[in-house]
Order: sequence, then structure tokens, then C-alpha cells
Amino acid sequence: MWDVVVVTPDRVAQLAKLLAEKWPDAHVELDHRNAYELLVATILSAQSTDKMINTVTPALFAKYPDAMALAKADPAALEPMIYKTGFFRMKAKNLIGMARAVVDRHGGSIPETMDELVELPGVARKTANVVLGSALGKPAGVVVDTHVSRLAQRLGLTEQTDPVKIEQDLMRILPRDQWTPFAHRLIWHGRRVCHAKKPDCENCLLAPLCPSAFLVTIDTKRQREANAKPKAARKPGARAGAKSPPPPAARTGAKPTAKPARTAKPVAKPKRSAKPASRRA
Repeated sequence: MWDVVVVTPDRVAQLAKLLAEKWPDAHVELDHRNAYELLVATILSAQSTDKMINTVTPALFAKYPDAMALAKADPAALEPMIYKTGFFRMKAKNLIGMARAVVDRHGGSIPETMDELVELPGVARKTANVVLGSALGKPAGVVVDTHVSRLAQRLGLTEQTDPVKIEQDLMRILPRDQWTPFAHRLIWHGRRVCHAKKPDCENCLLAPLCPSAFLVTIDTKRQREANAKPKAARKPGARAGAKSPPPPAARTGAKPTAKPARTAKPVAKPKRSAKPASRRA
């Protein structure tokens, strides 16, 4: 779609600087007070939004303030509390399984390594990176969500589409102390400026360095035009938007039958009038 750009340390540093100027306070937008709460909120955030999760977690954390309490939760009581987040049955199962594993294997404390976190039910690498980088201050990688994936590709920082491979590319080109803040800033930029369908390139400070600037909208428009079906020419005198009535067979579903031939009515013969009587001489 766009030209391949060589990724250099100077270019990456310039992107990081501009993002830091634009979003100096970027942070994870899931409300939390500790690693346990962030882990729970991140598990719930799958296929949902941070805004939605933040409406659910206050009551959830009040009832289940730690892993030990959550490990004893009854699914029938937990599921209605997280119903609005979507996939609530699977999430309830993962939350209870995660809490039980934390209690059984780690004495109720959230583990602080990538290997231990990804062994917990419902926890994949992205979730583990969120907790390690934002709650524990021990970044072990780069959070790659849908926004980071999209922007990394548009900025020419990776040609990969698999999240794990994208993360590897970003870890290779970013200093370790940038792994967490750079991801947060990309997420904020993706949510507020570089939207998936209509990126605001005109107001994007990264546009001069972005090989895809102003191309996504153009391509979307061309694709829309290419997919548009040609409109059939309207017959003269036809009303706009009016549909011609279907043939009788289409209306009734029955095969058309020939109309019976009209038989001529017999013509009545005129009555013969009586001859006048002849006169006698």
C-alpha cells in the first residue's frame, strides 16, 4: 500500500520523541490500584472497551478484593456482575481459574515474571505485558493490542501481522525503557488520532514521518468505489426508487396458466313475423 521505509535508530527516536510530546501522560486506561486489579481488568477487557470495564470493576473489586476472595467465587454470582463485558461465562471461568492458580502456586500474590503469568488461566502474553509494565514496573516486552499493531504497520516499524512477531520487531528497535511508555502512547494515538478507518492525518504530528499518511483514506475510498455496483438505467417515465411489479408467477409462485379461449355467445335468430292475410277480391 505504501513504500517500505528503512527503520533506523534516529527515526525511531524521533517518533518516540514526538509521541512523548503529544501524549506525555499516556497510561493504561483500566482503573486499578494494584497488580491483582489490573490483571482482572485486563482479562475482562478482551473484546470489550476500557470504558465499559471501568463501570464493572468497582463493584467487582468491592466483593472480591483479592485473589483469595475471587478463588472462592461462585460462577452463578460472578457471571451477572461481568455480563456487560461480553463472553461472561468464559471470563468468569478464567477469572476463578486464575485466582485459584495464584492462591495455590503463589500464595495469593500475583507472580512477577512472564513465564509464571502466562501459565495462569486466561492470561496470554499481552495481558502479562500490561501487568508487568504498568503495575509491577518490570517490563518484559511490548504490549501489542489492535492499536499498536495497526500503528506499527502504518509507521513502517514492522511488516509483520502476528502480534508476537510485531512485539519482537518493536523490542529490537526500541530501548528497554521505552517498551511500556511507547506502547501506551501508540495506543492513545490510535484511539484519538490514527483511527482504523478514517485516520486524522491532517492533524497528526507523525504524518511527516509516516509512509502511510493520507493513503489509508484514499485506498478506502477507492475500494468503496470499486465495490459499488453499477446502477441500472431507469426507464423513461419510471418513478425514482419505484420497483416494477413482479410477474404473476413470481407473486404467486405458481406457473402461469393459459387463459381459456373465450367462446362466442350464440346469436339468437330474429323471430319470423307473421305474413299479412291476403285480401279476397
